[in-house]
Amino acid sequence: MSISSDAIEAFVEEGMHFGLTYEQIKNFVVNSHVTDKRKLRQVMIEVSTRNHERKKLLLDIERKKIKIEQLEAQLETAEDPFERKLMQCDLDEWHLDVGRFKVALRQHDDEMDCFMEWVHKKFDNFEDLQEASKYNEEEERKYWIARMGKQAAMDVYATGKIGVGNLDSIAMMREQDQYATLNIAMQYSGLLNSGIAKIQNELKPQMDKMMVDGTAPRIPTFDNVEDNLDLKLYEQLTGNEQKSIQSSDQPETE
Repeated sequence: MSISSDAIEAFVEEGMHFGLTYEQIKNFVVNSHVTDKRKLRQVMIEVSTRNHERKKLLLDIERKKIKIEQLEAQLETAEDPFERKLMQCDLDEWHLDVGRFKVALRQHDDEMDCFMEWVHKKFDNFEDLQEASKYNEEEERKYWIARMGKQAAMDVYATGKIGVGNLDSIAMMREQDQYATLNIAMQYSGLLNSGIAKIQNELKPQMDKMMVDGTAPRIPTFDNVEDNLDLKLYEQLTGNEQKSIQSSDQPETE
């Protein structure tokens, strides 16, 4: 089968996953929050929003199908040839719309499955989910201490000091919470700095080799980084053979 734009469009509409992936949802939606309580809140909002939009999409599809059926009936009795051509154009366009609605519906379902998988891993029944979702002032307080502590830590690592915006927000907190926030910030920035420094030390022999190997200056790229999560230039410097990468979510052996 030859590759054509129509074939690509059909494949995308019929089976390609192009919404948020499981990795995106897990790492950058759910884990954008630093406490379990807020992660659950985010998941509940995401599920509720998608479920509502899904219902609207089903109504849009049904409404469009009724219009198609109605226009097809009118087309059978229309006599003016130009009117018939315009009606056929409308029908063709509405069929395209139905296809696009179905793509959006599948995208919602795929993303919903990811969020619901997270929910089912955490909770066995709806009653436990309801109880865990209830607002708790102390949990909210802990969230903002942790959240502001993390943001302040990123400032400290990147610039050596807490930025004005984050510092201003911390200053609005209760005195004991300010201390707890700054304590977390210093812990996180210190541990982050140590961890990155350790990685840098492990890479230093290869970096030193690049400085004196007599070759022209080279800039690394991310070409084929998915093979083993090493940059190609780093492999050339170390002579390492490619190694397979296995998700930390999966066991090494069956």
